[in-house]
Amino acid sequence: MDDNFKKEFREIRNQARLDVNAYYFSHMEELTDSYRESMAAACRQVKKMQAQGYQDVEFMEITMLRTRLLDRDFRVPILVYGPNWYVDPMQAQAGEIDAGGIFSFYEDMAEKTAGLVKKYRSKVPERMVEICMCQTADSFWNYVDMACRRAIMGFTPEGMGITEQFRVRICEYMGYGSVCRRHLPAMEQKQMKKWFQKAEAEVYRFRDFRGMDFSGWNFDGLDLTGCDFRDCNLDGCSFAEANLTGTWFCGSTMKGACFRDAWVPGARFDGANLEGAVFEGTYSSCRFNEEIWLRPDNEWASFAGCGLKNADFTFSAVECADFSNADVEGALFDEGHEEYYQLDEKQRGQAKFCEE
Repeated sequence: MDDNFKKEFREIRNQARLDVNAYYFSHMEELTDSYRESMAAACRQVKKMQAQGYQDVEFMEITMLRTRLLDRDFRVPILVYGPNWYVDPMQAQAGEIDAGGIFSFYEDMAEKTAGLVKKYRSKVPERMVEICMCQTADSFWNYVDMACRRAIMGFTPEGMGITEQFRVRICEYMGYGSVCRRHLPAMEQKQMKKWFQKAEAEVYRFRDFRGMDFSGWNFDGLDLTGCDFRDCNLDGCSFAEANLTGTWFCGSTMKGACFRDAWVPGARFDGANLEGAVFEGTYSSCRFNEEIWLRPDNEWASFAGCGLKNADFTFSAVECADFSNADVEGALFDEGHEEYYQLDEKQRGQAKFCEE
């Protein structure tokens, strides 16, 4: 490939990446709501299909083929399958997500790249546009992936018949993706407690536990990635050394809960009562050159609107944590955290800062 072409294309590509990054983080909630409604509409469509005899759904898959991108088709299909997945003869498209907002930056990049190919037509082949687009598609798909993952929090396949192995997958290609929501088997409280005590690897990820009473339970060391604990009773619970990537605790009561040395990128505690909670050694990483570009695959933890009275954040390092409108009266921070956590003037007056 011609060196001058590579240099100019790199500039076009990098600018498009910066632009879509800024767009995603300024429209994150809007995109989440739109994608969630598209998923809900797909469930309603499946319900109609099942009234006509369609099978229970075991896989719901949100997927994008790059052949669509080459045709400037930015609709993301929502597919449903039975237990046999891709060999299921009854696989069907139940809906779609409009990813045009995110991929508009990809389309602009394609147009500029086409102009660049013409400029260097004697040195690069005409198909170089398609080659460049295919090579950079994942940079834009990452934002669709993150918006879908956020949309799935709070999503339930209401009214749709599902199997006990039901799961939602997000895939850049058909089959090449990851599960981000799974069915929670019906269990009595004692049975569920024994289930957690087994401490099995990856078994608890992406489950929906909303509204349950877990007060005093021990979740130490468990991988609870993407779980939904909203509006739960988690008073006195321990999540020491747990993986809480993208886990939601919004609106829960969590007085005296322990998060010592837990990993919390993207965890949401908004509106939770965390009075006396221990976050000693809790950590996350979400920023990379944050003044210019924010990583789409790792969001910041949020304590917005939380009750954090007398909570302990000593020796913690939760990057870019959102403490907006949180009550931090008597909360304990290391001396250097006064700026690190970007507390407002009122919060700095409420909190206690000690030497490390």
